[in-house]
Amino acid sequence: MDQQRSIGSATSFPARVRYRAGAAGEARRVVHIAMSTVEGDWSALCGVRLPAADAERISDLLGMPCMACTRVLAARSQVTIGLDPPVVLEAG
Repeated sequence: MDQQRSIGSATSFPARVRYRAGAAGEARRVVHIAMSTVEGDWSALCGVRLPAADAERISDLLGMPCMACTRVLAARSQVTIGLDPPVVLEAG
């Protein structure tokens, strides 16, 4: 299980992040989909902001996912981009 703590550098892609052991109760240690901020904290899709000192980045599919982050991610994946509108044929 390769887990690493966040180091404060901003990433341009989402990462799986949760509170490290001891920083929060087990019920709050869900895995968020988050982007690192310029300050080094993590901003999750669900709106939670995890301080860099209290967060760890998850490299494997470990832990219980944040359901709010999952809903936001699922809603975004349903958007179709760049598809031509369907052709409508009229009788006659």
